[in-house]
Amino acid sequence: MSESRFIVPVQGLWIVAGILVALIVVIAANYRWGLMFAHVASGGLWTGIDLFMGFVIGPTMRSMEPPARIALVRRLMPKTMIIMPTLVLVTLASGWQLADQYGFLLVPYPNHWWIIASFAIVGMMSIIANAVLSPANITVLLELRKPEPNVALIGRVMRRFIYTAGATGVLQLGMLIIMTRLATW
Repeated sequence: MSESRFIVPVQGLWIVAGILVALIVVIAANYRWGLMFAHVASGGLWTGIDLFMGFVIGPTMRSMEPPARIALVRRLMPKTMIIMPTLVLVTLASGWQLADQYGFLLVPYPNHWWIIASFAIVGMMSIIANAVLSPANITVLLELRKPEPNVALIGRVMRRFIYTAGATGVLQLGMLIIMTRLATW
């Protein structure tokens, strides 16, 4: 297998740059439809990927032999290092702009508790992503670059990664409840 000197697919960074430029333009223009599209599309993808990773890929990987797991991780993880942070950033930035435009940030209590709950869930998901998922991703990718990867370490880190992705999936379900509640005001 030819090894790149980069742990992420560099060609994907051009796509990320284009998406971020589009996000900045949409925010600067205060373009409501563009913000809504960005928020719903990226939020839907973020949620779908979290649920798929936690509830489909996780159980599937547990039943695979270590060499097959490593082969899957080698192909999957570099892509998630590009995709997930981009989806999170676009979802949060466009969501904040929409909340401000629609006046959700100033909603009186008791409905304001729904906003507080959404911030709490997003905060938890951000902490999980930055404190567990990203470091696990980087650890595995760096370990796989070694001539003799530590399969036991990769297994432990990936187990933690998959369980944490499942927990994030549960938080995502809570977020879906909140978002549909906010959309019906």
